[in-house]
Amino acid sequence: VINHSSMQSSYFKKAVSAYQKTITGQPLSKEDEIYKDFYVFYRNKSEVPKTVTAYKAPGYTFYYEANFDSDMPEFNCDSEAVQAEFKKIMKFYLDKGIDGFRLDAVKYYYYGSSAKNIKFLSKINEWAKEINPNAYIVGECWDGYDSIKSYYDSGCDSFFNFSTSVSNASSPVINGINREGAGLKNYYEGMLSNLAIAENGGIPAPFLDNHDTPRFTSSGNSSVSKFQFALLAMLNGTIFTYYGDEVGMVGSNTGSNPDQNVRIPLLWGEEDHPDCSVISGVTEKNYPYGTVREQMEDTTSIYNYYKKVLLIRNQNPEIARGSISLIEMERETDKKLFISKEYNNSKIGIIFNFSPTLDLNVSFKEHGFNEVVGQIVVDSNEKYIGMQKDGSIKMPPYSIAIVK
Repeated sequence: VINHSSMQSSYFKKAVSAYQKTITGQPLSKEDEIYKDFYVFYRNKSEVPKTVTAYKAPGYTFYYEANFDSDMPEFNCDSEAVQAEFKKIMKFYLDKGIDGFRLDAVKYYYYGSSAKNIKFLSKINEWAKEINPNAYIVGECWDGYDSIKSYYDSGCDSFFNFSTSVSNASSPVINGINREGAGLKNYYEGMLSNLAIAENGGIPAPFLDNHDTPRFTSSGNSSVSKFQFALLAMLNGTIFTYYGDEVGMVGSNTGSNPDQNVRIPLLWGEEDHPDCSVISGVTEKNYPYGTVREQMEDTTSIYNYYKKVLLIRNQNPEIARGSISLIEMERETDKKLFISKEYNNSKIGIIFNFSPTLDLNVSFKEHGFNEVVGQIVVDSNEKYIGMQKDGSIKMPPYSIAIVK
């Protein structure tokens, strides 16, 4: 994590010692000169800005900034020594073949100043690209849509789109289903806003949940969970999946163990693997859809559904990269959304049946498409999209057809 370290870090121990010497006027060694401003220190409590949190350094009279926890002191990102250390760490991993970095909590580099954060992120992006021009940077800015959009001015490739996630009460993906099509328009508008968030050359990064949110999985309806992932997978950009979602893990980050409940070990299902799901104090120890091994062997499982959806996404680059146009939307009766995506002079149509209960008949050839090249269905009985005698297709509930 670039913004803070542990109090037990050798960085911090060296820094408090060096900073104390600056206060008392003692001579500084070469190492002291490096570490004296490695963290954000304040000589007196009165110097601490109201926007940040600071604690008294153990055994000293001065204070250090720590916005997450008293055990997590904040680095001073203005320090040339800190920046040199960051570059050294990035080079270490990029030289080993790491493809890039997920940057945690980027709005906390300079808490309360988006402008400074964006400027610093520009430096980080430049450092990475100097070492590897193809390095990929994705930042976590847990904030509103407009704020996240502004962070793309840094030049970093991606920032997680929290608007699509379960943390947003109006998420177009989470709220787009199970309401007899009521959320269909919300989903389409969400597709457009997800594309627009990175409109100046960035890559959108939509997701559904992560280690800080409740898991989105429905424990009582696998079809809902499947279709929500398919709706995510039809969005532009680079989609991110939290470990365990692909096998339907559940968990709520409320109660006495908020982090543990959504970070429990994956149930692999190996015969010689100990039951590592039993953790003291964790309420969500299991999930309702079987182990990884069991789901690998079940063609109708959530795991295999994810594989099919991702295969179709990867087979059709227009899904992740294409410009979006609306062909047809019918919310009241058919619960239908029909759009096109065009990329590199190649065009596909994507047809959604948002109804959880009703089949949908759709004609597509009059819109310039000739065949179905991909189909996504959630039904455990393996219903499929069927071609009708009149050239239309019959789509089962919660299904998606890719036409070309």
